[in-house]
Amino acid sequence: MNKREIKEECYLDMLEDEINSVEAVINHIKKIRNKIGIFDEAVLQKDIIRAQFDLELALASLCILLRKMSENIFIHIDVETRKDINSIIHSNKFEFKDNKLYVYSQKGRELVNLNNLLVFAHSIL
Repeated sequence: MNKREIKEECYLDMLEDEINSVEAVINHIKKIRNKIGIFDEAVLQKDIIRAQFDLELALASLCILLRKMSENIFIHIDVETRKDINSIIHSNKFEFKDNKLYVYSQKGRELVNLNNLLVFAHSIL
């Protein structure tokens, strides 16, 4: 196995971890939202805010890894997916509600196709 193959294998291992991280946080957010009305709303609100920050960081890590894979010519990223990746990386505010992801940057509010991004990431594996 040459150095490039080892590097690609490393990237693919990390990609799987990052995808799992993003999906775990999304599932956690859904579970918290299902508890609204059952548990103290102040506690749940804090948990949701924390989980959204976790999602923001997990998605940023995933997107950076995807860009690195593209820069190393391991993958090709289509224009729409690249736009979403860049929007996530360069955002300064982040909102996830009703299973929709909105990011805010100097460009303003942008809707990111989160489902498409995850499908793309899974397709690489």
